[in-house]
Amino acid sequence: MTPTSDEALPSHGHRPTRKLPVRRTRPGRSPRGLDQIAVEEPLEIRLRWLDSSGMREERVGTTMRTPGNDFELAQGFLVAEGILGATESPAGSSHCTNGEAEEPLNVVTVTLRDGAQPDIKHLGSLGHGTSACGICGRTRIEDVISKIPILETRSDLDPAWLATLPDLLRKSQKLFERTGGVHAAGAWVISGEELAIREDVGRHNALDKLVGTLSMRNQLPASGRVCAVSGRASFELVQKAAVAGFEALIAVGAPSSLAIETSKEAGMVLCGFASSSGLNCYSGSSRLGL
Repeated sequence: MTPTSDEALPSHGHRPTRKLPVRRTRPGRSPRGLDQIAVEEPLEIRLRWLDSSGMREERVGTTMRTPGNDFELAQGFLVAEGILGATESPAGSSHCTNGEAEEPLNVVTVTLRDGAQPDIKHLGSLGHGTSACGICGRTRIEDVISKIPILETRSDLDPAWLATLPDLLRKSQKLFERTGGVHAAGAWVISGEELAIREDVGRHNALDKLVGTLSMRNQLPASGRVCAVSGRASFELVQKAAVAGFEALIAVGAPSSLAIETSKEAGMVLCGFASSSGLNCYSGSSRLGL
């Protein structure tokens, strides 16, 4: 595999958007035209490392994503699953360009550093980000808690500022502005500085891309930082945010019961239905003065 630039995706089929025909029934609009549509394609994530028997390579995940920031997505996925620690980084990442894969830019291989012995047995039972994967919620929560980095301090947060994050996130969603068809995840320092925004057709992928971006910048664990997401707060999103070390997860939509339970045990603030009119706090309300 030859390392490739994740920012330059030259193939037409691997751009984040595509113009496709549309038929409209709207007054004042042409009935025929082209719409900018968010691209959705599979990404296979492979892991490569050296053990006593030689070089090993295993597929550890497959997800439907919007092309772009694939290396960040893969690295963020590995952090969220506990294969990479919050302060670890791999030796390198590459697209498959040696002719083995039918769609080489839809395969990313992450190579671990010498001496790494990853534990990937749990990936099959967790189901790669699906809900209700045949194991109980308690097992899932305990697995998440075991991977959360220890934070020396946890900050008090201003609920009025937290409620502004969805609007700030929306203003930075360039791909959504073009397509109307993607989710977003963003990170802010508690002092108010925006760190990064990432978008994808998948809610989980957008957060993986964000976590991977911070990991590549050596900004994990995310102590003193909060995360905002454009959709609801599922267990998987709380898992990814908690393992990355975020102090709070702010969602536009509703949380699930397992998401609330996990955030409480993780000691993380969880808010939903956040908008300019306010928010609902489901975990860590004392840190918001509520």
